[in-house]
Amino acid sequence: MKILVYFRPNLKHDNFEGARMRKTIKGALEVTNCPYTSNLYDDYDVAHFMSPDDENKVNIALERKVPIVVSALFGEDDPVTRFLANKNKDGRITVSLKPKALRMLNKATLVLVPNESAKELLIANGVNRPIEAVMPGVNLARFNFSREDEKELYYRYFREDKSKKLVLAIGEYSNNMDGIHCLINAAKKKEDAAFYYIGSETSVSGKAKKIIKSAPKNLHFVSILPDDIYRSMLLNADVFMLPGYNLSGIISIEEAMAANCQLIIRKSAVFSGFIKNEKTAYIAEYSETLTSLCLDYLNDKIKPTTEEAYNLISNYNLENFGQNLIKVYESLLTK
Repeated sequence: MKILVYFRPNLKHDNFEGARMRKTIKGALEVTNCPYTSNLYDDYDVAHFMSPDDENKVNIALERKVPIVVSALFGEDDPVTRFLANKNKDGRITVSLKPKALRMLNKATLVLVPNESAKELLIANGVNRPIEAVMPGVNLARFNFSREDEKELYYRYFREDKSKKLVLAIGEYSNNMDGIHCLINAAKKKEDAAFYYIGSETSVSGKAKKIIKSAPKNLHFVSILPDDIYRSMLLNADVFMLPGYNLSGIISIEEAMAANCQLIIRKSAVFSGFIKNEKTAYIAEYSETLTSLCLDYLNDKIKPTTEEAYNLISNYNLENFGQNLIKVYESLLTK
């Protein structure tokens, strides 16, 4: 059995969630000794895609009469692997599938999602293909805390003071930067900490520019980073924050858990069922609460949930993920 693992975004920086998802799938197949290829015109038995932009590539695989697997809702912070679109109508945010995403998913033999909540969302949005919940794994060895050389990369790259606590947040550079004020307010009230916001776009415009200009000097806005720098930031971060309202990617959350970052997350940014409030993360609905949680944690006023979070993510290692993928692929080939 040979698997096509296809993801080739036409981006200047090929290292955000989609690329990390591809690396995770390939790593899971390697530890289970399952051959794979990235060449669409190679020989393969099952084709695995992860971007709604690849509908034409799916059509090519369909012509070969091989089963099509699509991973959906795993990398929603990456514009190339984002399947959902958020609309703000009368002050209410509604979530729906992009039309091209729905079209592509309904061509799949099987759709993979992180959990049952994600499955329900796809069904409610018109996906009529079989859907199975399979959580991705994490290469825990990549977050080995004894690697001081990797931890040093963050300080050298950004020339930061080692005495400062680090808050790392991810999201997108949208017109209104919805939810970003909880991070801005935390940075204003904690001047002796470093705050970094990593967005999935390389340029900003409109209201976003004004919002960024109003931020304090200890809050830095950057675009997609090289993988080793991003991993170094995770290894040094005290807090990993999701301040936005949009659904976030599960890959980024899993990696933050593996790096022992304290998760402080907006309720709408995560699917229910995987992480739990005050057990493996602090989850809140309102910006004021998120700001307070961040400050309380930095000031040692609330206890960490990192140990339980790490114990949870340890169950989702590469080997288990690989075995689950093999079962999925083999089930499609025996039908």
